[in-house]
Amino acid sequence: MNENKKEQTLEEKWENATIANNFIFYKVMRNNPDICKELPERSRYYQGVIDVDLLKSGQKYKDLKTSFVIFICVDDIFEKGRAKYTFENLCAEDPKIKLNDRAYKYFFISKNCDKMLNERQKAFLRMVTENKSSDDFTDRIKTLVADAKRNTQWRKQFMEWEREKTYIREDAIEEGRQQKAVEDARKFLADGKYTAEEISDLLGIPVEAFAEQTTA
Repeated sequence: MNENKKEQTLEEKWENATIANNFIFYKVMRNNPDICKELPERSRYYQGVIDVDLLKSGQKYKDLKTSFVIFICVDDIFEKGRAKYTFENLCAEDPKIKLNDRAYKYFFISKNCDKMLNERQKAFLRMVTENKSSDDFTDRIKTLVADAKRNTQWRKQFMEWEREKTYIREDAIEEGRQQKAVEDARKFLADGKYTAEEISDLLGIPVEAFAEQTTA
């Protein structure tokens, strides 16, 4: 096995985590709102997470505050050469009509940052993609990341989150394998060379998973 490709342990993932790590990013930005104000937006959270966090128990939907979702990408996924793409919900039939749900999404493209962004933003994107600080702002972020990684409670949450992601990934892989086995079983059954019972024994899945059941 190539040692360079050896999967990191949870401890190693935590020790090597930078501001590019979703968990670290969230903790730093969430607990240091003044840092967010240095960028044109607040923070990078998925929309559902934002709304669940903002809409406390007993509050109404109208109480949701304006939210910003920021994606920081290495490659230009839209292939238009921009450093920043801004999206808000518009009417498909008439783009002049805005939904006004106060939910905005921004995509920053690090490879294009030299084209459009100011020096502060350039330095930040370089830190996210290269983990290098180049001004007082990114120096402070790097310090906050180091402080975050000394927080034992956050370390525990990180470990639990990583384990949960592993379980979800393994379940998805297993589900994919099961689905493939069912598809293969149906093909074998359609060929007519094997009985349903023989296919079941061969692939290790129950007959009812791939063969229609009939009643007398």
